[in-house]
Amino acid sequence: MREGLDEKDRSIVAFLQTDPEVSHREIAAQVRLSQPSVSARIARLRKMGYLAIQAGVDVSEVGLTLAKVDIATPDPAALLDTFRGCPLLVNAILTSGRANLTMFFVGETAEHLQAVVDVHLRPLADVEILDFQFVTGSIRPWVLPVSMIAGRCDRTQCGFLCPSCRYYREDRCTGCPATIHYKGRFWRS
Repeated sequence: MREGLDEKDRSIVAFLQTDPEVSHREIAAQVRLSQPSVSARIARLRKMGYLAIQAGVDVSEVGLTLAKVDIATPDPAALLDTFRGCPLLVNAILTSGRANLTMFFVGETAEHLQAVVDVHLRPLADVEILDFQFVTGSIRPWVLPVSMIAGRCDRTQCGFLCPSCRYYREDRCTGCPATIHYKGRFWRS
């Protein structure tokens, strides 16, 4: 059985949620503990899996568009394996109900994301149902682990050749940032 959080632990986590860069000294003063005690509690919370601090970017602040794609598939693990190396996939969650997989993608434009869905997801035989939505806002800043470094190979991680895509040829898609064909700005080195 996992250990629970006490009031001091909850306060520490709350301070870090508000400002992940707050110093242990500042937290200590607020929760009335010594700085070493706060540091020890933070280390324990991380070790227990109750606290994780994730670096990423606020997609709305850097000008990226975020899409949520709900999918019904008989084998969500296989679909995830297909996209595991995709620099545009920021996260995926298994769900219950009609759709059993939700994937979050970022792109430089709405058309870029439309191309990802139409060219890379809809044609897959195991995609039974697909619901594609743009995320238009969030209550809190949504910092996501956007892949900042993309390789430069001829084909996408999923084996696709960008110049063979009509979206790419019609300049409606910037191409995959992991390829030499990428013509966008965000992942430019």
